[in-house]
Amino acid sequence: MPEFRAIRRITESIERASILDKAVDVDRALVRAVARPRALRQLLHGVPFGHPIHPLMVQVPLGAWISAAVLDLVGGPGNAKAAKTLVGVGVASAGTASVAGYVDWSELNREQLRTGWVHQAVNWVGISLYGLSWLQRKRGNHGAGRLLGFAGLTVVSVGGYLGGHLSYRQRAGVSEHGEVPYDAEA
Repeated sequence: MPEFRAIRRITESIERASILDKAVDVDRALVRAVARPRALRQLLHGVPFGHPIHPLMVQVPLGAWISAAVLDLVGGPGNAKAAKTLVGVGVASAGTASVAGYVDWSELNREQLRTGWVHQAVNWVGISLYGLSWLQRKRGNHGAGRLLGFAGLTVVSVGGYLGGHLSYRQRAGVSEHGEVPYDAEA
């Protein structure tokens, strides 16, 4: 089956969006300043583990949020509390996954930086929706919490698509010889 042309046009327009460059450069400089110690960079790149850790770390929030969505769809008295807990676990764990992603992102080329910047921006919108979902659930407004959760899942799915595009189409984080591509020798 051929790729959807409309989606391809969107991702190509993101790759060419030089309007993002100022924000990309500011964020990249900030990430590099904060993650300056070599040992910290290598840990966040996943050097001790033999491959980048960001893809592994995103499994926790995504798994929690998908599980919460299933519980929301099934319904039932005990599921509301469990779904709220899972939404909270997702929000709490998303930050560490983001930190590792930012450090990897700071090493990319210009087109990859643009795609990665949009990827993170979209995901932060999704994380914010999940934060609001948790807050509504905590206040007992489970209907609004469920709606915000489904909206968050939709948004982070778009962010995940962009992350997949970054990895597979743009080959970010891929090495020719199997080493961790970022900062392994720096």
